[in-house]
Amino acid sequence: MYIAKIEIENFRNFKKTEVVFNDGVNVIIGPNNTGKTNLIKALSLPIDYRGNKRLEVDDFNRDFTVEELKKNPPKIKISVIIKPGMNEEVDDLVTVSNWLTKLDASYEAKLTYEYFLPEKEVELYRLAMGDIKDPSMKENVWKIIKHDFLRLYTYRVWGGHVENQNVADGESLQKFDFQFLSAIRDVERDMLTGRNTLLRDVLDFFMDYDIKSKVDKSKEEKVTEIKIKKQSFSEQAEELLTSLQDRMKSGKDQILSYANATGALISKAKPNFDGSISDVEMFSTLRLIVEYETGIKIPATHNGLGYNNLIFMSLLLAKMQVDSDGNYLGSNAKVFSTLAIEEPEAHLHPSMQYKFLKFLKENKDKKKVRQVFVTTHSRP
Repeated sequence: MYIAKIEIENFRNFKKTEVVFNDGVNVIIGPNNTGKTNLIKALSLPIDYRGNKRLEVDDFNRDFTVEELKKNPPKIKISVIIKPGMNEEVDDLVTVSNWLTKLDASYEAKLTYEYFLPEKEVELYRLAMGDIKDPSMKENVWKIIKHDFLRLYTYRVWGGHVENQNVADGESLQKFDFQFLSAIRDVERDMLTGRNTLLRDVLDFFMDYDIKSKVDKSKEEKVTEIKIKKQSFSEQAEELLTSLQDRMKSGKDQILSYANATGALISKAKPNFDGSISDVEMFSTLRLIVEYETGIKIPATHNGLGYNNLIFMSLLLAKMQVDSDGNYLGSNAKVFSTLAIEEPEAHLHPSMQYKFLKFLKENKDKKKVRQVFVTTHSRP
C-alpha cells in the first residue's frame, strides 16, 4: 500500500488543496515559504500515532471572512487516501480494513484528521461573536478564538467515510511508522553515543545478527544460541567486576572509614559497592567514531555536519528496519514505514543529494521503507 493522495482544508497556507503522491520516493520542489514543511506536517497529523495532534491558532488558514467566522467556528480537516502499492504485503489490507472506502481488489482506505470545536460549544461561540459587526475586525475574531475557545477544541482521526464518524483504531494506527528529519537537527544529541535510544536500539537489534538472520534455524534455536552468548558475556563481565572490587579493596576501606566517622555505619549495616552489567548496558560506553584506512580514529563529533547527517539517516533507516521486523517485534512490528526529509541540500552537496536519493529509491525497492517524501528548493 501507499499514500496516494492528501486532501487539506484550512491548514496553514492551504485553504483547500489536493496533492497526489507516487508509490516510492516523492520529491517536493518549491521555493522558500511555499508550504513544503506545512505539507509534511499535514501528512503527519493523520498517520503519526506518536505526534502531537493539538494545534495552535496560527495553524488555521486565515482566508475566512468575518461573516464566515461568526457563522461557524473554523475547522481543520486533513485526509490521506491509501491505495494498493506495487509491492503489497500480507498485512497491508488487514491494517487498513476498518478504514476502507472502496471494497474491491483495487481498494481505497481513508484516514481523516479533524481539529474542531465540539458541537456543544458552538452556540456559545456564536454568542461571543455576535457583537462583532465591522468586517475589518477579523483579527479580533481570531483573538477571541485563541483566548476563549482554542482550549475547547478537540481532534479526531476518523477511519473510512468521515460521515460515519468511525474513530480509527489505535492498534492499526500504531502499525504506521512516520519519521521526519527536519532541516535543523542536533545529530550529536540524536545518535552519537550509546546512551541515546536510537543508537542503542539499532545496536541491540543487530547484535548477534549472524544468528538472527539465519534462515536455516528455528526461532527457538536462535533464542537458545543468543541466550548462551548473553550468559557467556555476563560471566566475563562478572570477572571484570570482581577484578575491579579487588583493585578497590584498600581504597574502599579508606572510604568506609569516613562513613564510620560520620556515623553512617549504624544498625550493623554499612555502605558497600556492588553491581552487574549486561551486554545492552555496555552500549552506554560506546561512541560513534570514524576510522580511516591509515588506522586513525576520530570521534564522529569531529565530522562535518553533512557527513554526520548521512550517518544519522543511515542509522534511522536501520532503526526503521528494526521496527518493521515481525520476527523481532512480533505483532508490535510496523507494517507501513514512511520517511520524510526536509531540505537535504541544507547539509549535503548536490552530488551527495543525488546519491542519497538514489539510495532511498533502492532502499524502498528492498522494502525497508515503504514511502519517502523529500522537500527541497531545487533539483539535486
